[in-house]
Amino acid sequence: MEISVKKNENQILFELEGSLDIYTSLDLKSSLEENVKENNPDVVIDLDKLTYIDSSGIGILIKALNYIQGLNGKLCVANLKPAIEKVFKVSGLTSYFEILSSDEFKSRYSF
Repeated sequence: MEISVKKNENQILFELEGSLDIYTSLDLKSSLEENVKENNPDVVIDLDKLTYIDSSGIGILIKALNYIQGLNGKLCVANLKPAIEKVFKVSGLTSYFEILSSDEFKSRYSF
């Protein structure tokens, strides 16, 4: 999995490409911990190029949400492909995460 990080004031964008699974989830955890350290972060994870997610990937997203909320910040996910969105719905993640469409993402973030 490729992880691209962009920062703009207190906004942080993580772009994921490839698979978020048991083999790559710790890479995302490390990248989050390295780049999100200050209080009140506004973090978005762009899943437009994510092709696959398993239970380890779901678990790391939940840990990321808890970590960022512990810093009094917010975490959104954006640009879910239909297959990834289905995983979010089936696993109940839609009630925990703010999910942004492509248009919402573009209007809210300026990276």
